[in-house]
Amino acid sequence: MGRSGWLLPALALAYGCALAVPLAGCWSRGRLLRLAAWCLAAGALACPLLIPSDLVVFRAISAFVSTDIAFKMVDFLRHHGRAWDGIVVREYCRFLIPFPVLAVVDPDHRRRLARPDPPWPHVLRILGGTAVVAAGVVLMRTLSGTEAVRSSPALDHLARLLIFVPTIEAISRVLYGLERLAGFDTRPIVRNAFLSRTVAEFWCRYNGRMHDWYDRNVFRPSGGRHAPARSVVLVFLASGLHHELMFGIALSGFTGYQLAFFLLQAPAVLASGRLERLARRGGLAGKVAAHVATILFLAATSVLFFDGVSKVFPSVLANGSPLP
Repeated sequence: MGRSGWLLPALALAYGCALAVPLAGCWSRGRLLRLAAWCLAAGALACPLLIPSDLVVFRAISAFVSTDIAFKMVDFLRHHGRAWDGIVVREYCRFLIPFPVLAVVDPDHRRRLARPDPPWPHVLRILGGTAVVAAGVVLMRTLSGTEAVRSSPALDHLARLLIFVPTIEAISRVLYGLERLAGFDTRPIVRNAFLSRTVAEFWCRYNGRMHDWYDRNVFRPSGGRHAPARSVVLVFLASGLHHELMFGIALSGFTGYQLAFFLLQAPAVLASGRLERLARRGGLAGKVAAHVATILFLAATSVLFFDGVSKVFPSVLANGSPLP
């Protein structure tokens, strides 16, 4: 089997686990159905392990798709999983289609435009975003051979971070343009996260679709605004475990760095209220101070996140990860 040939069976089995849920719903109810569903979700998450451990990139792709499927399964079952008739089964199968991208909260995948958008703005958005992504890839490869970057891990990390931010924004714009052209009423996955004045605002702007899932399935059930400290910590604990699992499966080992990165965000989010008050009441100086503090915190802690990214994609950091 070719190197890429391992990916298709892993993805097919992950979707097979998801499609087995309606069958389980036809003969089981209550706790038995929930147990079967959780087992199938765990099975979907484990599917990347079918891919040989040396095929790190393919494992990473499979882990991304498998977690997307598992998140959809959990969200749908929590709200619609008690009675499985033909209508529910068809809606569930539509939900599993991976477009719009990361639409993991039902009914985000069903939101259609009342009337089509003019196409040219989205075509230009797609072309411009693609150009930015291509430039980011070229610039990253060019910097890998630069002596100044290779001689300084700190400069290496800073340079890659400055490339990563506009590149991920551009990818978001490309996907947004494609979704709008297809008639879906969506917002960009990443919405100008670099403008964030607090860490809390950053996590609302960065990957807003996953933010909605955690809000609905973790934050609110654990107390929400009535118990914000507990709920925020649980959200970042769940997100940290999710990313630790994804990178751990891809890399065939767990470091704890992803979990540490996301747990560090919790106290910063809880402290964001004070930073927001500084930005509102401190005039221009307060806004600048809040923005700079947020950037410095995220830049420093992102060393933990980029450890996994650089091991999946070794060209991301010229020096490799500075962490042991």
